[in-house]
Amino acid sequence: MDEFVSLAIGYFLGNILFAMIVTKIFLHKDPTKYGSGNPGTANVGAVFGKKWGILTCIGDLAKTLAALLIVYFIYHGNRLDLSFAGLGVVLGHSFPFWNHFKGGKGVAVTALWIVFFDWRAGLIALLIGLFLVIIMKNLTIPPLVYMLGFSIFTWINFGWKQGLIFLIATLIMIFQFRKDIVDFFTGHGKRVDVLVTIKKKLGIYK
Repeated sequence: MDEFVSLAIGYFLGNILFAMIVTKIFLHKDPTKYGSGNPGTANVGAVFGKKWGILTCIGDLAKTLAALLIVYFIYHGNRLDLSFAGLGVVLGHSFPFWNHFKGGKGVAVTALWIVFFDWRAGLIALLIGLFLVIIMKNLTIPPLVYMLGFSIFTWINFGWKQGLIFLIATLIMIFQFRKDIVDFFTGHGKRVDVLVTIKKKLGIYK
């Protein structure tokens, strides 16, 4: 029952799509009708500007943190319950019932979830993901790699149930990224040079 309640709390809060809230309140637009049509941070940032993308990301991080903290205090930090809460947020964010089960891809959600679950391993996983973003100049594959790696880590260190939960979340992300994955392997994926972007911001790009 604890696991079901944790999953339900996560799913309920995961249904709050800040991409929709931010764009409709401040811009009076529907993000599903622009760009890739995905109600997530990346699409909002790409179409409407980085400011709105960052605001969307903050909202998604906040709802994830809220779900994890609620379950943490209700069940006294039980890791299995936290895992179910995180999975619930991923499910709610990716498949919101009120939006015909069409949601975001869950990168921000999973990033905060794994750090909350085990901050050392989580940060290492995210650093690996960032390194891959830099060398691959791609935003699709790195999140899948860090989630798969973290799934293996939890399976080994916390048991198969924990590992399976994170693996399910990884498979959900793969499903959400399916078109981007095809584009990547067919050479049509969008290239993002993070280092060049940073240099431009610092005014040192030549």
